[in-house]
Amino acid sequence: MEKGLTLVKNVKWSENLFDLTIDQATGLIVRIETAGTDADLASVVIADRVTSVFDAGGLHYIPPMADMHTHLDKHFIGEPWKSLQPFVTLPGQLEFEKSMLGELPTGAGERAKRMLDLMLAQGTTAIRTHVDVDPQIGLSHLEEVLEVREMYQGRIDIEIVAFPQQGLLRSDSVSVMRQALRAGANYVGGVDPAGLDRRVDASLEAMFELATEFSAGIDLHLHDPSHLGIYTISRFAELTEQAGMSGRNAVSHAYCLGQVGETEVRSLAERLCATGVAIMTSVPIDRPMPPIKLLLETGVSVHIGSDNILDSWSPFGNGDMLSRGSRLAEASGWVEDFWLLETYKLISNASLTPKVGERGTFSLVNAINAMHALAAAPPREAVFSGGVLVGGRMFPNSRQMAAIHS
Repeated sequence: MEKGLTLVKNVKWSENLFDLTIDQATGLIVRIETAGTDADLASVVIADRVTSVFDAGGLHYIPPMADMHTHLDKHFIGEPWKSLQPFVTLPGQLEFEKSMLGELPTGAGERAKRMLDLMLAQGTTAIRTHVDVDPQIGLSHLEEVLEVREMYQGRIDIEIVAFPQQGLLRSDSVSVMRQALRAGANYVGGVDPAGLDRRVDASLEAMFELATEFSAGIDLHLHDPSHLGIYTISRFAELTEQAGMSGRNAVSHAYCLGQVGETEVRSLAERLCATGVAIMTSVPIDRPMPPIKLLLETGVSVHIGSDNILDSWSPFGNGDMLSRGSRLAEASGWVEDFWLLETYKLISNASLTPKVGERGTFSLVNAINAMHALAAAPPREAVFSGGVLVGGRMFPNSRQMAAIHS
């Protein structure tokens, strides 16, 4: 039977209640009406199409979350507890991680599905995941994550970064990176051109050569500190401009931006804005964070990711991007309504309120308004993707869903 419509009644935003009608065939919002006017059951039953009706009961609308830096293949969710060790050196930690992952009874695909189910339950419907590749594991993680991406198509959008965790040059991974990009990875990854590869220019140039060959963007993990990191970002921006890759590249973490003076950061931020290089942060509380407000005021594109979630690096994290945005606002002292609302732009790629013609993807929460939702980060009661209920506390046994046949 032809796909029908989804009617979500009594959704709150802007202090009022509305009814949303979503076409399940396209996943797009086709009508928004004030609640209790024309959007009754009869108005959405068309021919033999099935109409699913959900009464939000005044729950507040929030846009879908986007996690722009995570690792689907490396967490321990659903596994027995793993005791960790303090971080001492990056090479030592990489060996520790590799040994722990090798002991897991499950594959990368099974772990990826666990993480995606958790993310969907919390309203995240778009992610960028870094997936390990190197000469030892080859494309094994990537191949499993690619299969999972197909399984979740239509529910969650997944960008994949081919990630040489052991160092692009240090682990001689250029060849396997090329294979990963042929197989379906969307981005070229890299990590610490100085601290790990120990050849800043050679490492960056190898990334840009791969990106140019495959018309791919670049997302660089950068932990290198202070002026060493600043030099690396400056060189990255220069190469981005030379390659004509504005708007396609990003630097993740970039702790160095929180370790130098404001004048130096502002100058580099203006360069990042001009070259279209984005900054991805996980909102760390154990080390300096990039000055997000300064970056935003300078015009730099900033996004948030969860990064480590219960893995060999950290036992913390729950994949909740609304909570992560709340943490940023609190740590930054953003108590004004303006900045609470601005925070949504860092954790979502969608409008703060629904619009006809846009995708019917959103969450419903028990909140006074959008500012309260950001500050309190309440549980997601329902999560819709393309008009289909896919997560939240009302999924999958919601008694409010009813199939109506004409």
